[in-house]
Amino acid sequence: MKSPIPDAPGKLIVEDLSNFDDILDTMFEGVYVVDPDRRIQKWSAGATSLTGFTANDVLHRCCSDNILLHVDDQGTALCTAGCPLHKTLKDGEGRQATVYLRHKLGYRVPVLIRTVAIRNSEGEVIGALEAFREIGEAEHWKARLAELEEVAFIDLVTGIPNRRFLEIHLDRLLQEFHSTGEPLTFCMLDVDHFKTANDLYGHEIGDRVLRSMGQTLLNCLRYTDLLGRWGGDEFVLLLASTGVERAKQVVERSRVLIAETATPTNSGPLRMSVSIGAVVVAAGEDRASLIHRVDQQLYMAKSRGRNCWSIA
Repeated sequence: MKSPIPDAPGKLIVEDLSNFDDILDTMFEGVYVVDPDRRIQKWSAGATSLTGFTANDVLHRCCSDNILLHVDDQGTALCTAGCPLHKTLKDGEGRQATVYLRHKLGYRVPVLIRTVAIRNSEGEVIGALEAFREIGEAEHWKARLAELEEVAFIDLVTGIPNRRFLEIHLDRLLQEFHSTGEPLTFCMLDVDHFKTANDLYGHEIGDRVLRSMGQTLLNCLRYTDLLGRWGGDEFVLLLASTGVERAKQVVERSRVLIAETATPTNSGPLRMSVSIGAVVVAAGEDRASLIHRVDQQLYMAKSRGRNCWSIA
């Protein structure tokens, strides 16, 4: 049998789908195999590591059945519109795409996926394979977080940088801005109706919501961006070398992917949204002025109905 993950989209020729297990579990990438009805027949150890779902969670279920729920960076649900694996089952052509899967804990993870048709010796498509791996910038941030844990810069609830870390780096970035003029954008994100959800579901679920949102935001970042929890239900994004047009793209992607994040509860997935205020740093501005202006933009986003952003 050929290797189950070719270097480029292609095809596999096998007689049935029963002889993948040993090979799949040696792969660092996540891999799963579906039959023509898109029911999962094989699920690798790497897939469990990347998604949190075990083989017992997913085997013999349809891949679009509330499992990974792939979306693109516009929030489009690919399981019902534009699924690369479904297209490969239909036409036998391999594909590659960058998508966001949903981890079992609810947060979004950016992955590069590759699909390949599985054919029998007569050339008939009898299934398809999808391989996926986390995108490099998310991996970079995991290494950064491991370093930060050693110097007390991590927020204990969310596992992302805390306010102390943000203030130190905001001051550094402001100094660089005033020296070089390189654009810098400061973003404040506030969870919509968080107190209501916290009161209704309890603090444990509230903490899970914050963790899920923090992980989703972390996975949206370029390695040059900085994210942290400012306090309560507020997060901050520091976008270095970023002017207003690029910042609009970042905050809209963040808004969309947060809206597509669902935190598991006993009564079903809990979806929340964020309001975002953002400002591009102006000449001569200090930290206090910046925070005052971003608070104004955040207030404007909330006054427009929430789940939106305002930037100046």
